[in-house]
Amino acid sequence: MSSPNPELEFVSTADASCRGSLRDVLLSAMPAKGGLWVPTHIPQVSADFVEHHRYDSYADLAEAVIAPYFAQVLGASTLHQVCQDAYNFPVPLVRPERFKGTDSERLAVLELFHGPSAAFKDFAVRTLVRVTARVLGDEFPQLTVLAATSGDTGAAVTEACAGVSGVRAVVLYPRIGVSGVQESQIARPRPGVVALSVDGTFDDCQAMVKRALADETLRRHRPLLTANSINPVRLIAQVPFAFHSKRLLASGRRMGVVVPSGNLGNVGAVQLARRMGLDVAALVAATNTNSPLPELFATGQYRPRRANPTASNAMDIGDPNNLSRLLTWRDGGPSVEAVTIDDRATLDTMRRVRAGSGYVLCPHTAVGWKAAEDLLARDGKRLDDVIIFGTAHPAKFPDVLQAAFGDSNASIFPGELPPPEPIKIGNDFEAVRKVLESEAGFR
Repeated sequence: MSSPNPELEFVSTADASCRGSLRDVLLSAMPAKGGLWVPTHIPQVSADFVEHHRYDSYADLAEAVIAPYFAQVLGASTLHQVCQDAYNFPVPLVRPERFKGTDSERLAVLELFHGPSAAFKDFAVRTLVRVTARVLGDEFPQLTVLAATSGDTGAAVTEACAGVSGVRAVVLYPRIGVSGVQESQIARPRPGVVALSVDGTFDDCQAMVKRALADETLRRHRPLLTANSINPVRLIAQVPFAFHSKRLLASGRRMGVVVPSGNLGNVGAVQLARRMGLDVAALVAATNTNSPLPELFATGQYRPRRANPTASNAMDIGDPNNLSRLLTWRDGGPSVEAVTIDDRATLDTMRRVRAGSGYVLCPHTAVGWKAAEDLLARDGKRLDDVIIFGTAHPAKFPDVLQAAFGDSNASIFPGELPPPEPIKIGNDFEAVRKVLESEAGFR
C-alpha cells in the first residue's frame, strides 16, 4: 500500500471547493453545499497486496485496507485497536456443497452476517462508533448518533451504541415494512437507545434525518452524527469486503461480485476498492423493483420514486443516498451494472437453492444469487467465480421464509428477541425534533 497523505481531506461530490477533515465529516455528515463527502484522492494498493495479506485475520486485512484513510488521524495503534474490537467475528465464504459439479459451483456467498445484529452493517457501524468516539469523544461529552433504517442499519446502530457512556442512538424506522425480528433488534428497551416507529416509509424517515442534520438549531444544541451510509466512514469500512473475497479465491481466478443493493453504499465500496487497484472483473448492483438505478444506467434518466414494500425490505429505497458517490467512482473507472429482481424471482430463487443444496438464503441475498446466475449465463466465459454478498441472516425474515417455504422456522435466529418498545410518531419532523432536543436515551 502506498503511503497515506498526512492530512487526508474529503470533498463534496457537488462542489470541489467544499472540503473538510475527518472531524468535519463526522460533525457535518452532509457538505454545506450539497452532495456527499468523498476522499480527495484514492490511495492505491500494490500489485502484491492481496497475496501479502492472504493469511491475515480479517481484522488485520481490514486495518491494512483502511489505514490510508484513518491512520494519520487516529494513529496506528488506535486504528489497530479499532479494527480488532470492531471485527471480532468470522467472515466465511460459503459454497453450498451439493452444488459441486453443477454450474452453480462457481457461485459463493460471502456471509457478512455473523456480527451482533446478524447483518453486514455491523462492520461499518461498529467502525463508525469507535472512530467517532476517538476523534470527538474528548470534545463532546454527549453524542447523538442519528439514523433512518429500513431494517438492518437500525439494528446495527442500536447494537453498537447501547450502553456506551455519553452516546445515544436515535433510530427512525417505518412502522410497516421491517420484520418482527428487525423491530425487536432496533426497539427492544436498553440504555442509550431511542427507537422511533414512524407512520411512513423509509424514504420519509431518511428525509427527516437529512432535515435534522441540516438544522443549525439542532446542531448547536448537541452534535448530531449520522450512522446512515451518508457518512463516508461507514462506506470506507466496507471496502475490505472485496479484498477479503479476492484473497479467499485461488491466485489468478477472475472474480465477479454481485451486491444486493438499496442505498448503494456497499456496491459503492466495491467500486472504491476497484479504484484503489483491486482486480474485480465484473460488478453488479442487484436491486429490487424500487430502485431507480437500472433505469438510470439503461437510459441516463434518474427518476426517484416512492418505495413500495417487497420481500427484500431492507432494499425498499426509491431515492438511494449513495448515488452520487457511486457515479463519481464509476465515471472514468470500471463499469458497474444494475439489474432488477422482482419478488417472484426472489422467492423462486430461495426455493430452488434450498431444494438443490439445503442452503437458506435471506431474501436480499436471494436477489443477489439470481443476479449472479444471470451474470454467469450471460458472461460466464470471462469469470471463474462470482461472489454474492450475503447481507443478512435469513432468520431475520420469518414472514418471507413462510412465503417462500411455508415454514417461518426454515432458519433459526441465533439470539434473543425481546418485545420492542418504540416511541410511535406520525410522519412528523417536529416529533423528531422534540426527541433530539430532549435527554431521552442518555444515561
